Amino acid sequence: MNATFVTTLSTQELQELIESSVRNAVHLQPPRPDNEDDTLLDTKEAAVLIKYEVTSLYGLVKRKKIPFCKVEGKLLFSRKKLLAWIGSGQQAVVQ
Repeated sequence: MNATFVTTLSTQELQELIESSVRNAVHLQPPRPDNEDDTLLDTKEAAVLIKYEVTSLYGLVKRKKIPFCKVEGKLLFSRKKLLAWIGSGQQAVVQ
């Protein structure tokens, strides 16, 4: 059983205690893998991400102009790959 105790802390001491606890908690978190942002999107979510109409997105899929995969007949899009696809279409800026 945990013992309960009452103590008096100054505002400064309380703030330092909280900051120390938060620092320790953050330090104990395991590192997040790079692919954590690589979520799979359905057609509507992918269209919103790349700011295309759903019908235009289907056209890109049909012409194999955009990265996608099909799982049991359902179109899925990797968020990471879509962002890379968008980035690959950027034009170089000449100054």
